[in-house]
Amino acid sequence: CLHETYAPGADTGPKPYRHAGEETGFCLSGTIEITVGDRRGILGPGDAYYYRSDEPHRWRNVGNSPAEVISSCTPPSF
Repeated sequence: CLHETYAPGADTGPKPYRHAGEETGFCLSGTIEITVGDRRGILGPGDAYYYRSDEPHRWRNVGNSPAEVISSCTPPSF
């Protein structure tokens, strides 16, 4: 598992990631936008997510406070 923190305005970069496996997790605090393929969702505290990580994906903090996420990836690729 990873405990990730994204500062306001932080993101995973302009180019979406792709890798083998699956990802899941939930938002502890703040507001995080997840884009997977052509789908986009906004997570707040208590919201969970799941996606196949071979789809292009990107994360961005769209709020005014830090966003904390607990995530897990299988197989572990980083």
